[in-house]
Amino acid sequence: MNQINRTYLALTASGILTCLSGTAGAATIFTEDFNGYAGNQNNTQGNTGLNVAFGGNVAGWSKSGAGVMHAVDFGTSNWAIMFWQDNVITQTVGIAANDSGTDYEVNFDYGTAVYAQAGQATGAGDSILVEVLRGDNTVLASNTFTPGAWDAGNYNLDAGLQGTLPYVGDGTGDVRLKIGPAAGSFGQGRFAGEIDNLSVSDVIPEPSSAILLGLSGFALLLRRKRSV
Repeated sequence: MNQINRTYLALTASGILTCLSGTAGAATIFTEDFNGYAGNQNNTQGNTGLNVAFGGNVAGWSKSGAGVMHAVDFGTSNWAIMFWQDNVITQTVGIAANDSGTDYEVNFDYGTAVYAQAGQATGAGDSILVEVLRGDNTVLASNTFTPGAWDAGNYNLDAGLQGTLPYVGDGTGDVRLKIGPAAGSFGQGRFAGEIDNLSVSDVIPEPSSAILLGLSGFALLLRRKRSV
């Protein structure tokens, strides 16, 4: 093999290796921080003194249940949505995140919740149900997330809980998110929890370690031959 060909192959292998090693990650398709919330702020939250509100709305979401949407303000209209016993919110506009065979993730922060009355606080067994809906309202993916009991160190998002709901697209069109209390928490007279900072991402798979190792070795071998 002449010098030019060896150099060309070495550069090609190095270039492929660089490209592959940079592909892992995720491309964000949708985000929602709920900071556009507008509701009736009429009280402060038990234990924290944060402002709480009810009867509110967020653009792009529908709602059902008593007093929806409940929310807590972490400061300067930094709202998180709280789910009181039968509160459910559903996106009204679809997300283009359902290509057939493509891996996706729904990510979010979640935690416990309460309004002003301690007896309504999230209990140890309460959970939030997060669903990915197809256009016909059938469920493409779902899971429950249990924030634990409302207590010191676990008020609101204090515990730093982060939820992930992975799903694989089936090519049936745009999807929507639906969030509310899980079955065991629905209608129990407590807040099932709260949620904030939603995102939906197209997950880019990690390249095979064997491929990366093989290309790396190939490039190194060619460099050694070129130096002989």
